Amino acid sequence: MALASAMAAIAIDTLLPAFEQMRPAFGLSADSTQLSLTLTLFFAGMAVGTLFYGPLADAIGRKPLLFTSLGIYAGAAVVGALAPSLEVLLASRFVWGFAAAGPRTLTQAIVRDRFSGTAMARAMTLIQTVFFLGPILAPILGKGLVALGSWRYTLLFGAVSAGVLALWSLRLPETLAEENRRPLSFATTLAGFRSVIANRTTLGYTLAVTFGFGALFSFLASSELIFVDVYGRPSWFVPYFSTMSAIAAGVSIANNQMLRRVEARPLALSAGVAFTATSGALLAVTAASGGLPRIGVWILLFSLANASMIGFAPVAISLALEPMGALAGTAAAVVGFCSTGLGALLAAITDRAIAGDVMPIGVSYFVYGVLALACQLWARRASKPAHI
Repeated sequence: MALASAMAAIAIDTLLPAFEQMRPAFGLSADSTQLSLTLTLFFAGMAVGTLFYGPLADAIGRKPLLFTSLGIYAGAAVVGALAPSLEVLLASRFVWGFAAAGPRTLTQAIVRDRFSGTAMARAMTLIQTVFFLGPILAPILGKGLVALGSWRYTLLFGAVSAGVLALWSLRLPETLAEENRRPLSFATTLAGFRSVIANRTTLGYTLAVTFGFGALFSFLASSELIFVDVYGRPSWFVPYFSTMSAIAAGVSIANNQMLRRVEARPLALSAGVAFTATSGALLAVTAASGGLPRIGVWILLFSLANASMIGFAPVAISLALEPMGALAGTAAAVVGFCSTGLGALLAAITDRAIAGDVMPIGVSYFVYGVLALACQLWARRASKPAHI
């Protein structure tokens, strides 16, 4: 499940070091932001895909859909690697994101089949710990593949990773029992979506994660441009990205251990408050320096804000899915659609606004942090700690 959840990160993070070589290959200027569309469309494809995989997973089971999504994932990777134009590449990235929604959605549904409440939060943080090995290793791998011969190799690696996961998943048991499967029809699917959205706990935590991901996705899409164009430190990008991923893995391990002593709800609240506070400090420092603070100070506050959000997300997702045991696939689809699709749109607003300074990052992180905390507080008024 950890490897399955990492498939999206692998597709994203191996490509980032190739942007510098890809711009001239597609006739783009050195400071062009058009390649950020390869990430935005990938996330948009994931958002659409979650609505497809979730209800199907509740109807026919988890395992058949996992293999189907991996086949589409590999095919899109090959098309992207052979893309003769930017338009073909962008189309393949949308389809690739659609396919990546399968492993991501099914991971959450499978874990919910087996666990709930704080126990599920512990499982999700453990999966997230392994998940962050992807961002640690993928940029290094991507840089090596570019140096080996071409940016196209970074895309082709996606097909290889899908094949490895498919072979490994042959040993995975089906976790959805026959008696728990739902009939597949438009009416039952619509009723399932309504049940998920009508639950205040699920909706509140889903919106909180969505705003948090709006900030986190802008980090993924814009960090390369910030280091290269804004601060003129291109050699810092891969080391920082890998270091940030190592920090994220450490945060996940710490979360997993803390969840042995505290419940998920107070831990999520602490992480949400920390994200808002560090984002506020980031905005204050950025505004005080005219949009371009010293790189060391900016990196410190930026990293603290990202670490707080990384600590919040898996626990909040577990709390969102907690009331939805009978609709785990559909609920995972709603959570995935909102957090990925709307989160990508929020991130795109930030990405497009970056032009020579990091003020858009400071503003968006703080605004999204406040909104995420407000949604979490709203959800907490309707939820109670789970007793496992």
